[in-house]
Amino acid sequence: MSSARGVFDPTDGDLFAAQRQQFDWCLLQNAFVRRYDTPFQLGSACTRLKNLGYLVHRLDADGWGSIADMHAALADAMSFPSYYGANSDAFKDVLRDVAQFDYGSDPDSTGTVVAIGGFDTVVELDPHTAHTMLDAFAKQARLAALYTHPMLCLVHAATPNLPAVGGMPVYRGPVWDVEPFPPWPFDRGDILELEYQVYADGRGIEDYVQTLREVLGGTLDAVERCQISDPVLASERAAALNAAHRPVPPPENTQLWVVAVGVRGQALNNDRTGVGNWWH
Repeated sequence: MSSARGVFDPTDGDLFAAQRQQFDWCLLQNAFVRRYDTPFQLGSACTRLKNLGYLVHRLDADGWGSIADMHAALADAMSFPSYYGANSDAFKDVLRDVAQFDYGSDPDSTGTVVAIGGFDTVVELDPHTAHTMLDAFAKQARLAALYTHPMLCLVHAATPNLPAVGGMPVYRGPVWDVEPFPPWPFDRGDILELEYQVYADGRGIEDYVQTLREVLGGTLDAVERCQISDPVLASERAAALNAAHRPVPPPENTQLWVVAVGVRGQALNNDRTGVGNWWH
């Protein structure tokens, strides 16, 4: 009988108690395929698994225009052999080899993780293939467990009701890290808006906006998309409240203007509609 020990060893009480507090135990105890709601959550899970010694293959489905693109990306990331058939049956077969450490895995690692961002793209391209792919992974991961080889597939998908795979529901993955605010990295749907209020005359507000554009254009260079609105006059009520709570009266011959600045990670289909101008 083999003396090999798995990732979790119940024969050592103290050690096992500590192992059951690990992030991978929370994932593996119920299923081999998990879904995450946001890119941050998926990235956080991958970082934690890397720190536990897992070999993590990260893929981004947002750029895939076909199922062929998906198979090509998987083959490249996991070093599939040149004869890989690039179809659902071939994927199931090749995962058996991954489970046996032939390629796409490392026996010196803790386990193997395939993490796919933007999995909704695959669902939209071909729902049947999206399901059979996850189902094949769940079944082959169960086989890998016989070799004491933990295998996980993590996907970022807004779709909450992915069908069961390997006879198990696709549970939402555990989240151990709090997403920062503003969220980082920005998802294409995330928008952060800042509002500036300034007293100025007509020429003064134009100069202010120009200066703001120059300053923020450099400061936010790392952010994909930035937007600045055209200045608008504050409402009479807002102006009155502001004036009432200022330590000194507003400058003479000025009005209270509002300028909004928005940032987001990606433009939707290069959309440039909305207030102000985009710059990068």
